[in-house]
Amino acid sequence: MHVFVQLLNFFAICFLLCYNSYAMNLLGVLVSFISPMAYAVSNIFDSYVSGSVFKRIPTTIFYVNLTNILGILCLPLFGSIHSLSPAAWLFVLLSSIINVGYQFPYFAALNKTDTSVVVALFQLKKVFIPLWAFLIVGEVLHPVQYAGFGIIILFSLLLNINPKANIKINAGFWLMCLTAIILSFEGAFYKALLEHTDWVSAAFWVSVISFVVQFMMIFCRPVRKDIVKNFGKYRKKFGMFLFVEFFDQLGSFSPIFALSLIPVLVDSGIQSVQPIFVVLYGVILARFFGKRFHEDISSGTMIKKIVCFVMIGAGVMMTLIS
Repeated sequence: MHVFVQLLNFFAICFLLCYNSYAMNLLGVLVSFISPMAYAVSNIFDSYVSGSVFKRIPTTIFYVNLTNILGILCLPLFGSIHSLSPAAWLFVLLSSIINVGYQFPYFAALNKTDTSVVVALFQLKKVFIPLWAFLIVGEVLHPVQYAGFGIIILFSLLLNINPKANIKINAGFWLMCLTAIILSFEGAFYKALLEHTDWVSAAFWVSVISFVVQFMMIFCRPVRKDIVKNFGKYRKKFGMFLFVEFFDQLGSFSPIFALSLIPVLVDSGIQSVQPIFVVLYGVILARFFGKRFHEDISSGTMIKKIVCFVMIGAGVMMTLIS
C-alpha cells in the first residue's frame, strides 16, 4: 500500500511538472505575440515622424527614445532590480549598442521606401538568427522548425512585392539588410543575459544603458544644435509621443519576458507576423483618415495578402513544433 501511494505521488508530481512546463511555454508564446502587435503601431508612427516631423536621423532617434525613461521607471513595479556579474554586463552593453545602433539604418530606410516594405524586410534577420543562436547559446531546433522560418521569410517578402513594378534593389533594401544583421544578434544576447539574471533586471539595465548611449549624441555639436532647434516640434506632439511610447515599451519588454520561457527561434518566428498587424492597422487608419495612411485594399491585393497571412501563420505554427 505504501509503494502504491508513492507511485501515485510520483505520477502526480510528473503530471504537475508537465502541466506547469506546458503552461509556462504557452504563456511565453502569448506574451511574445504582444511584441509584433505593439511594434506595428510604433512602425507606423516612426514612418510619420521620420522626415515629416524631424529631418535628421539622430534628432529623430533622440526624441523617439526620450520617453523611454518612463518605461525604465515602471520596470521596478514588476520585480526587484538585481546587480549583475561582469559576464552579464558584457551582454548588457552589447544589447544596448544594438538597441541604439539599428535605428540609424532603420530610420534611413523609412525615408527610402514604404513602411510595410521596411517591416517585411525586418524578416531578413531570420537568415542570421539560427547561426547566432547556435554559436552563442547552443540552441538547435528540429528541421521542420527551420523550414517554418523559411516559409515565414518567403511569404513576408512576397507580401510586399508589387507585380506591376519592376523589381529593383534600392538603397532601402541595403539599409534594411544592415538593420537585419545588427538585430539578428539581439535575441541571442538577451537569451545569454537571462542565464545570469531575471527578465526584469535584464530589461532594466539594457534600457538604462541604451538611454545613456543614445543621450551621448548630444556631445556632437551639430546633432545637439538640431535637437535644441526641434524641441518645439517635440513639445507640441508630446502627447502623441507618450501614446506611442506605451506600445513601444510593450513591444520591447514582452519578448524579454517571453525569452525566459521559450527558445530564441520560437520567439523570432512569432515576431514575423508583424507585417500582418501593420497592414491591418493601415486598413483601419485608412478608413478614419483616408489616404493619409496608404493601404491597397483592392480584391486582387487582398487575396494575395490573405494567402501570405495563412502561410505566415503556418510557418509560425511549424516553429512551435517540438
